[in-house]
Amino acid sequence: MTSFESNGICIEVVNPNTLLFPTRIYPIPKNQNGVDVPIKLCVSINHNNSNYFYLNPLQAFIPELLTSDGQIIQGDLVIEEGITNNQLNRLMESNHTRQFEWFTIRSKCRTTFSLTARLFWQDNSLQLKIPTIPDYVIGSITPNYFWYFKVLQPETYQLRLILNTDNKTTYVSRFNNSQERTVRETNSQILVTPWLNIRLVQPLSTDIYAIEIDGVLFKTDMPESVLAIPPMQSGAKTDINLGIRVTNNTSTAFRFYQAHSINVTLIDIDGKEINWFSEMVRPGLGKRTQYYLVQPRESTFFDLEAMIFWRNGQLELAITNQARGLRDCGFYYFPGLKCDTLYRLQLIYHISERSAKCPQEKVSETVWNGWLAMPFVEFRLVNPSSKSESLSR
Repeated sequence: MTSFESNGICIEVVNPNTLLFPTRIYPIPKNQNGVDVPIKLCVSINHNNSNYFYLNPLQAFIPELLTSDGQIIQGDLVIEEGITNNQLNRLMESNHTRQFEWFTIRSKCRTTFSLTARLFWQDNSLQLKIPTIPDYVIGSITPNYFWYFKVLQPETYQLRLILNTDNKTTYVSRFNNSQERTVRETNSQILVTPWLNIRLVQPLSTDIYAIEIDGVLFKTDMPESVLAIPPMQSGAKTDINLGIRVTNNTSTAFRFYQAHSINVTLIDIDGKEINWFSEMVRPGLGKRTQYYLVQPRESTFFDLEAMIFWRNGQLELAITNQARGLRDCGFYYFPGLKCDTLYRLQLIYHISERSAKCPQEKVSETVWNGWLAMPFVEFRLVNPSSKSESLSR
């Protein structure tokens, strides 16, 4: 059973598919102020009845977290902003009466909400912070509420989200500039996602950019942390040594794929995720390896062919995205980067859903079919003269 269904309404966590990837692996961040690991939860609601289903955008998602042995971890509901009781009462009254457009969950269609949880350290306690409302609503509502789960350990947890729909009889919302419509009565009911396994792994004590999963070691390989920006002229670029090194410390040979298997997260110094875009895939950029076979005690390297360059007056980071075929190559593009700024980059490895669905008996080797986010690496963009000065010291 991949989702919970009630009265024709089902809710589940997607991206990635929890049936194909029931466990997500995340690195435990450094015990340092301002450093965290984002955990993106995409919640999909699918309405199978013939009538519309309406949802208040302020309706809170309630997380439930269990330990590996099924013990409930009590969470604390915390107000993000430090405000007085009088201010809180006024803000609550203002938000309660504020007019918000209700979401229309149409029949036979999916509506997806994104909630970004944060894994971080505070007072020497590893904590997980989960918002109660979708990401795009945060910032427009004051105050904001978050669930905090404390004193976590390197182990596997079970997480699910509970949604108690509002029981409203009528609600008038703007349909366009000249019309209004009344929302039908929405029956109150509990919707619950299936359990998702969250495995927290401590990076190696000898290498903070590597984690080992059941004998297979994954490392983000980026030797240079200070990158000189190229001159602002056509064709100028700065190549970056970036990739994933996989070492097989088991007694079993594993097969790994690169096409469709790598995602990238880039965060600026303020902790804001930088949105990427991709252009049409360029064909004929050389023959790509179909797969990597890593024998016991051997390793392989996924070269991501990254670079920094200027386009339309903006500094951009491009990272290889083998999006379609073995001979095709595209890029993730991260625009609007700034000089003298620190960035944090995270690589996520997983085989494609298509490869995950293929029966493993079709190949002689075992396919490594997990999903893992690797530790962040940091880099700074500087002018060439600044890099020379830093290297000479």
